[in-house]
Amino acid sequence: MEKEKWINEIIDSTNHIVKVLPSDGLYAKIQTQMNVQKTIDIKWVWLVAASILILASINIKVVLNEIQSVKETEKTALVASLSDTNQFYKNYHE
Repeated sequence: MEKEKWINEIIDSTNHIVKVLPSDGLYAKIQTQMNVQKTIDIKWVWLVAASILILASINIKVVLNEIQSVKETEKTALVASLSDTNQFYKNYHE
């Protein structure tokens, strides 16, 4: 019984809530701010484009250097495995 009374008091307490209305100009002010078009300065667009181009160039250079390094390492390993004396130059005049 007390539980039901408590629940009813909670439910009845919402009847006394007063609806708060915003000021008259608030809705118009929000609409005005939402409709304002934001423009980006062209120098920022060029700066971002240049930054992306520089980063892409650096990445390509690093990848190409790594590929070249791997090829040189493979070539050196192949030459070392073929040489039985580890001497790359032989004197043919002896």
